[in-house]
Amino acid sequence: MSFMQTRPIKVAQATGLRTWLATSTGRTVVTSVFIIAVALVTAVILIQVQGYEAFGTIGAGLQYALGSGTSIARTLAWGLPLYVAALGVAIAFRSGMFNIGAEGQVYAGALAAALAGAYLGPMFTGLHLVITTAAAAIVGGAIAAGLGWLRAAWDVDEVLSTLLSNYIIILFCTYLATGPLRDPGRQSGTTREIFNSARFTEIMPRTGLTWAIVVVLLACVGTWWLSERTIVGYRWRMTGESPGFATAVGINVKRSRILAMMTSGALAGIGGSLLVTASQGRFWTEIGSGIGWDAVLIALIARARPIPTIVWVTIYCVMRATARGIEQVSTVPSELSLILISVIIIAAAAKSGLFARIAALHTRFSSTKGR
Repeated sequence: MSFMQTRPIKVAQATGLRTWLATSTGRTVVTSVFIIAVALVTAVILIQVQGYEAFGTIGAGLQYALGSGTSIARTLAWGLPLYVAALGVAIAFRSGMFNIGAEGQVYAGALAAALAGAYLGPMFTGLHLVITTAAAAIVGGAIAAGLGWLRAAWDVDEVLSTLLSNYIIILFCTYLATGPLRDPGRQSGTTREIFNSARFTEIMPRTGLTWAIVVVLLACVGTWWLSERTIVGYRWRMTGESPGFATAVGINVKRSRILAMMTSGALAGIGGSLLVTASQGRFWTEIGSGIGWDAVLIALIARARPIPTIVWVTIYCVMRATARGIEQVSTVPSELSLILISVIIIAAAAKSGLFARIAALHTRFSSTKGR
């Protein structure tokens, strides 16, 4: 085949590649590869500075996180509440509402589930789990809906109100767990232990992975369907992208915002309930351990889209487990994962400007070369 014959094929392939890169999927893949590369380089530097062979240490950490079925189950088990909470935050962000109060809503949901699990029952396990999960969803949804109403009715900045709500809710839950609702048989600030009928059973022994994964799968599928395939989701997207246009076409922006916040808080509350029913068995004062904050960060990285949110939660779970594995074979602290997630956020924020600058330089170079 001659050069003139191969040239149109190469041009067509290049055009097809550019077309794919312009699609949403192509941009997501490129962005993810870029961000992961930045995080990997950062991890290599941090580990090398500590005096360890970087790739061998990272390999040991990955072996701990993904080296066997038990390891994978243990890695996923930690992230089950985070999947649900992050999807909730993503829904709020998608509608133009910045729900920074996920941490407080996780605590409120956990306390509601703990009370429903400890003071109602014992009863049929399936029914008890439905009640505890519903109680958490109602409490979390009510809190977030109230904050959304403040924005819709009085134009109170939801960033400020949801941020401050974290401290109010967490301190109130702490007061209840150390005061009137404290388990008298324990010295620490915890509520009574829930009945066994309010617990999810383990799928794999000694991994922490329970049948709560079914709830998480339903939440993932339901959130994607609600956000991407329903009229309600369309209204949320329009409200977030252009409130003026949404109002012009007859969408009740205030109602959409309140409903989105209610759904967001309900999912965060369910995430909190899983901390009790799938893991701890009771509420205690440090039960949240930053899951709500992690949910906010991951929703930002994923640009508030359901599927990228699920992917990034998975990546984050692997990062956390890998960091714990690295800590076991070296003196590199497990807080490495927190540094990496910070770097990832910066890389995600800088990506658009960086790519635009590269494209401008490429265009300038091409035009100069063509003269």
